[in-house]
Amino acid sequence: MCGRFSAPSLTAAQMQEIVEGFLRGPFRVDDVAPPAAGGYNIKPTQQVTVLGGMDVPVLTTARWWFVPRWFDGAVEDWKQTTFNARIESASEKPTFRAAWDKGRCVIPALGYFEWTGPKGHRKPWFISLDTNAPVFFFAGLASRLRDGTRTCTILTRPALPQIAGLHDRMPVIVSPDDIALWIAGEIDTKTARETLGTGWDGRFRFHRVAPLTRDSDGPEVIEPVGDDR
Repeated sequence: MCGRFSAPSLTAAQMQEIVEGFLRGPFRVDDVAPPAAGGYNIKPTQQVTVLGGMDVPVLTTARWWFVPRWFDGAVEDWKQTTFNARIESASEKPTFRAAWDKGRCVIPALGYFEWTGPKGHRKPWFISLDTNAPVFFFAGLASRLRDGTRTCTILTRPALPQIAGLHDRMPVIVSPDDIALWIAGEIDTKTARETLGTGWDGRFRFHRVAPLTRDSDGPEVIEPVGDDR
């Protein structure tokens, strides 16, 4: 996890307006970035919106499957499974260490999916937050390769008690007050490991949804089905 999530299908102007509300500071927009794959069933290797940068943050897009800057091959040749990274160890891993120091980012989302049950009979759940904000933000790490390609990963941590019955891990969801601090590198490693994204317990919404196919999309993807147990 997190292997599928929903992202807002917004114009560049709409996303800029949202970021202004959360960031409350200067940022720049990458006008030549490949378009993000907004929709209800975002998958690894698709292009997603990211906001990051140590000095003036950049609103851009990145391929959701992290490849470190030092890798010399094409992104498709990177074989490690790196669309997620554990917040407990990312700062120490050679793959993520440089991005932890200088590539922190956030990734806007509407919710994400998790599965329960035995193999072959797994049931998907959609998990979101009880919030008035139009989106929330995953904590991530981003790289920029020598050819200019940007890639990213979503950080995960042990699940909070309210949703631990669905999966033992969850994406790190950054509180609004921590967004600017996280991407600026002003949250130290110990604090990030221990507290980043831990303030949401009791504020999750979750329900079962219909089985996902590779090409599932549209609002029906996140509509409740059956019971919630």
